[in-house]
Amino acid sequence: MTQRKPTLHDVAKLAEVSIATVSNVLNDKNNELSDKTKEKVLTAIEKLNYAPNQFARGLKTGQSNIVAFIVPDQNPFFTEVLTSLNDACQQHNLQVAVASSEENEQRQNELIDIFLAQNVSAIIVAPVTSQLAIKEEWKKIPILTLDREVANSKLPCISVNNEEAAYKATERLINQGCKRIGLLLANSDIGTTPRRRNGYELALNDNNLELDENIIFYSNLSQGTEAQVQSGYHATLKLLQEKVPAILATNHLLLLGALQACKEMNKAIREDVIIIGFDDSYWNEIFTPRLSVISQPAKEIGEVAGEMIHDLIKGERVKSTKLATQLIIRDSCSFL
Repeated sequence: MTQRKPTLHDVAKLAEVSIATVSNVLNDKNNELSDKTKEKVLTAIEKLNYAPNQFARGLKTGQSNIVAFIVPDQNPFFTEVLTSLNDACQQHNLQVAVASSEENEQRQNELIDIFLAQNVSAIIVAPVTSQLAIKEEWKKIPILTLDREVANSKLPCISVNNEEAAYKATERLINQGCKRIGLLLANSDIGTTPRRRNGYELALNDNNLELDENIIFYSNLSQGTEAQVQSGYHATLKLLQEKVPAILATNHLLLLGALQACKEMNKAIREDVIIIGFDDSYWNEIFTPRLSVISQPAKEIGEVAGEMIHDLIKGERVKSTKLATQLIIRDSCSFL
C-alpha cells in the first residue's frame, strides 16, 4: 500500500502552529516570525520529509517558487554555475529548472514563453545574442541575464570583465615571445565575443603588434555545442598549418576543438604551439600538459545570481554586477 504523502496540515500539526505560519515559512515571508517558530516549522518539514506540490502552488498563487535557468549550450562552465545557483536558491525555498537553447534564438524565446506559461517565479537566461527583444508578457516576471550582457537593456546582468580577461591572456602569450596569436571566438552575435576581441586587440596595440585578421576565427553560424567544438577544431587546423605559435581559445568548447586539432596533427603543446583557454575545471589540471586558462568565478556567479533573483522576486531593485576573472598559469602557455 502506497504511503500517504505528508500535507501542509501535517506539518502545521507537528510544529503546533497554524497552516498560515507554515505557508509563510515556505514562501520566505517570515520576517515577523520568531526564530523559535521558524525552527519548529523547519524541523517538522524535515522530519516528515514534506515537499510542497510546486505545480499546484503555481496554479493557486500564480507563482511556483521555480526559477527557470536557460543556458545556451552544454559548456561545463554553466554546469558549475548551476550547482552554486541551485544551492543559493534552495536557501530561499526556490527550485531551479534548466533548459538549453543550444545557441538558437527562436528556441530561447520559445523556452521563455513555455516557462511563463508554467508560472515560474523568475527566469535567468544567458542570451544567445547581444539583443533581446522583450515581449510585453515577459515583463510580468523578473528576468536576470547571466554571463552575456544585452545591448540597450534595462535587465540586470551578472557577468565578468571579458575585455580585461582577454587582455591578460593575450599579454601573457606576448610575453612568451609570440608576435602572432591566433584568436578563437564564439559567434559574433554573442555579447561576450566583441568584448573578448577588444581585449585581444588592446593587448596587441599596447605591445606595438599588428592586428592580423587572417588568424582571427569566429564560430560558424551553425548553432549548438558541437558547432563550437568543430569551429575550434577547423580554425586550429588552419593556424597550425600557418605555424602560428600561440592560440587563445575564448571558451571551453573552442578549446576542446583546438586540442583535438593539435592531437590529430601531432603538434605538441609547449613545443609547437602554446595555448590559453577560458574557464577552469579539474581536468585542466590532469591534462598533459596542464592547461592555462582564464578562470571565471562560476561558483560566485551562481551564488550572486541566486541572491539577485531572490531580491527581484521580492520586488526589490538590483544593480548589474561584473566580477573579476583570474589568469591561471600552468604549463600550456610557455615553451619548453
